[in-house]
Amino acid sequence: MTGAPLLETRNLSKEFLIGSRFSALGIRTVHAVDNVSLKIMPGETVGLVGESGCGKSTLGRCMVRLYDITEGELYFEGVDISHKSLREMRPLRRRMQMVFQDPYASLNPRRRVRDLVAEPLRVHLRLSEREIRERVARLLDVVGLLPDHMERFPHEFSGGQRQRIGIARSIALEPSLIVADEPVSALDVSVQAQIVNLLADLQERLSLTYVFIAHDLSVVRQVSTRIAVMYLGSIVELGQAGDIFAKPSHPYTQALISAVPQPDMKKAGQRKRIVLTGDVPSPIDPPQGCRFHPRCIYATDKCRNERPALLPLASGRTVACHYPLNV
Repeated sequence: MTGAPLLETRNLSKEFLIGSRFSALGIRTVHAVDNVSLKIMPGETVGLVGESGCGKSTLGRCMVRLYDITEGELYFEGVDISHKSLREMRPLRRRMQMVFQDPYASLNPRRRVRDLVAEPLRVHLRLSEREIRERVARLLDVVGLLPDHMERFPHEFSGGQRQRIGIARSIALEPSLIVADEPVSALDVSVQAQIVNLLADLQERLSLTYVFIAHDLSVVRQVSTRIAVMYLGSIVELGQAGDIFAKPSHPYTQALISAVPQPDMKKAGQRKRIVLTGDVPSPIDPPQGCRFHPRCIYATDKCRNERPALLPLASGRTVACHYPLNV
């Protein structure tokens, strides 16, 4: 990769405090995101994948500063936004937007579509009502909806149509970065393909950069330039999408890819299914050493006692493992 990154995280961590000092367990710390360093280059799509609870959605919200970060640094377009106030962040909101997972919950059911899509225009731009109405009509047309739809309420649309409304709202201010938090997981398979194609078309037309968060690796493989695999709050592998699917280097990545359905029956019969034993450790009390070692079939004493650093390999991959595969 060459050039300056659009967004960069440096040793970014996010912790949440839960419980109460009056309870038996007291106040505990959830290590949701731990020491993540990642560069997002202009025009690419970086897929964030991992099991539920691995911290990928929390990382995405930290990237657009919906969550304040606990430690580390966050840069957007070369500007340190790690600890900017709400007022200081407001001019930057136009350049970074988010598409949420649940189109049923992300749209206010009491407001018409015209008001939902127009809200960012009213907040950030000085436009007349006629100009706003024309802009909303164009945005709905871009995402495959009719101008007449702006007078309806969210409950009058299907799940896929609601997600299109959310996408229209996210591109209203012509951002450079969109964080899509599992944008197709709540939709039917046929509708998923339509939304994925829409996002790809918008990326080409509007020169967008995506962070695409998902747990469905088949979808991530289709849309991503690079893939970052997360486990228990940390990135364990990062590389080009095709390379990771062809030869995963981290045992956790290998297990995830082995679970992806294979349409070719001959290849499906040749693939070895890797079933991980045990549950994901608690982010409240993560294990010592490599966080994956309690479930890893290759774990040694070194893995149990020493945490591996995320280091580049000769293959161009970046992996946090003492004994990487397919090197």
